[in-house]
Amino acid sequence: MNQITKKFIFIIIFGVLGITILATPTLAATTLLFAPTNIDIAEGEDFTVRVVANSTGGIKSYTIKLELEYPADLLEIKSFTIADNWIQLNQPEYDLIDNINGLLIKTAGFPGGFSGLKVFGSISFSNKMAGKGIIKVRKGSFVLDAENQNIFSGPLAQLLVTAAVLLEKQIPPVPEEEIVPSEKEIPIVLPVPEEEIVPPSHRFFDILIESAVKKFRKVPSLFVLVIGGTLLLIILIYFIYRRIKKKIEGGKRK
Repeated sequence: MNQITKKFIFIIIFGVLGITILATPTLAATTLLFAPTNIDIAEGEDFTVRVVANSTGGIKSYTIKLELEYPADLLEIKSFTIADNWIQLNQPEYDLIDNINGLLIKTAGFPGGFSGLKVFGSISFSNKMAGKGIIKVRKGSFVLDAENQNIFSGPLAQLLVTAAVLLEKQIPPVPEEEIVPSEKEIPIVLPVPEEEIVPPSHRFFDILIESAVKKFRKVPSLFVLVIGGTLLLIILIYFIYRRIKKKIEGGKRK
């Protein structure tokens, strides 16, 4: 093997090693996640979101700057609580809660660094009204390793918040004129069931009606007798008239 060949092999080996060393930091990455990833609440309800860092690639993460945006018309941040063992940085450009523009910035370091999953902090939100909105991690966030290299990696986490309308607001309110003021208690009179009303054994009007009914029953029977007798009398008179007439006619012929 000649000298040119050996040099060429050494160049290839050192080139591969150099590429491997340079690529190692890029393999290390830390993402910021939300837990949970979706929130369903009632209108006006409070809720809490945890921010979790996930450091991978065998490189420890030491410092995190979290920049987060949220819909200020829908949500308001009540408080931010840093997780245990973190040392928070309180300088203005690294520590901010702006409920007017919907922006949160929090920065903290973890002594000794960490790898894997680590809770960064908890954010307590208050809902203002019904609707939907998204809480997002901003591009200004970063994660630093021991060499102060930014190993923050996307995608940028998002959390969907849905606030539903309260049930009592869906029912139309009763007009004020229909509401009876309760300054004095109005006694409630319950109707007496029909079966509990016991009629008296003798009533004056029942006696009058009963006697009238009896008279009414007698009148038709008397009327029938009169009509019947009149018809019989007419028939009898007619037969007598016919016989007398025949006798008169028979006498004239003789």
